[in-house]
Amino acid sequence: MAALERDLPKFESRNTQVVGISTDFPMAQKPWADKMGLEFPLVSDWQRKVLPGYGLLETDPNSMIYRYAKRSYLIIDKNGIVRWKKVLDDPRQALTDDELLAALDKITQ
Repeated sequence: MAALERDLPKFESRNTQVVGISTDFPMAQKPWADKMGLEFPLVSDWQRKVLPGYGLLETDPNSMIYRYAKRSYLIIDKNGIVRWKKVLDDPRQALTDDELLAALDKITQ
């Protein structure tokens, strides 16, 4: 998230709104966002109603947390249509902003 914040002007110059979403409670998100210095909005899907619609919720009865968000990246157009999506199996992995910007540039050509 800190990298997205750092590169926010690159996304904004492409007429793009960056939004983060997680299953954390809003009261947990705010202090974390403040600590990270995030200027873009974070959305809390603590009731897990949005993520399943995008196929981004993992349900694992063997996990202590049972239902959790997959680390994912989506590019959604102004009409709400998903134009690009990348879901990572390993939550320790992350895409670079350059990879996201390249995907954005490719679909907006």
